[in-house]
Amino acid sequence: MRKASVPVEEAVNREITRRIRDFYPGGRKLKYQSPKPWEPNTSFVNCYDGPKENVGYHSDQLTYLGPRAVIGSLSLGVAREFRVRKILAEDDEHRKDDGSLADAQGQISIHLPHNSLLIMHAEMQEEWKHSIAPALAIDPHPLAGNRRLNITYRCYKANLHPNFTPKCECGVPTVLRCATRRKESRGRYMWMCHTNYVPGEKGCGYFQWAEFDDDGDPPWAAKAKAMVKTQQEAKPHNGKDAD
Repeated sequence: MRKASVPVEEAVNREITRRIRDFYPGGRKLKYQSPKPWEPNTSFVNCYDGPKENVGYHSDQLTYLGPRAVIGSLSLGVAREFRVRKILAEDDEHRKDDGSLADAQGQISIHLPHNSLLIMHAEMQEEWKHSIAPALAIDPHPLAGNRRLNITYRCYKANLHPNFTPKCECGVPTVLRCATRRKESRGRYMWMCHTNYVPGEKGCGYFQWAEFDDDGDPPWAAKAKAMVKTQQEAKPHNGKDAD
């Protein structure tokens, strides 16, 4: 995974630059999007063993990524379909007679063959949900058999480490979420009780609007940077000191 991260990082940064230049208004990055080069420091691996294994529509958690996160997704083995649909507010005017938003949400299906790289750009997690749907049939891969391996490369922000983020009344670090249900608050970020999202557990209901600067850094970013630097300097150096 570490070896593959090098070409993934290069490809993702090329596409980020192209997307900003060719698609974003005025050729400028989005508000809250980091201006720094994308450097993956974390990866997750999922294995879909057989055509029935799937994951429903969801957005990836932003707690350690921050707003407008970019994720590189590498597919290995069996080809599967990656589906996305638009997130719409509950009070959106595009509802059908039965109250659903199905037509307005739409659905886009992207074929992911072996050794393909899918980039979820800076607007993805806040504005879209994605899934891997069950397959009726698959073509086995010569090495992976019926399995698809998915490696997602992410950049965790040091200033969003649980040492710095707010804690709820349960005493645990909160989770970062983006408001999507109401038009008036859509696009705002909030810190919420993590326990509320643990099955069978009842949380404290903690809520706090999150604040970020235009580059997606929290108010405590400078303090966090100084603390991380101090910790790094305090670590013992490998090897012998020079005489």
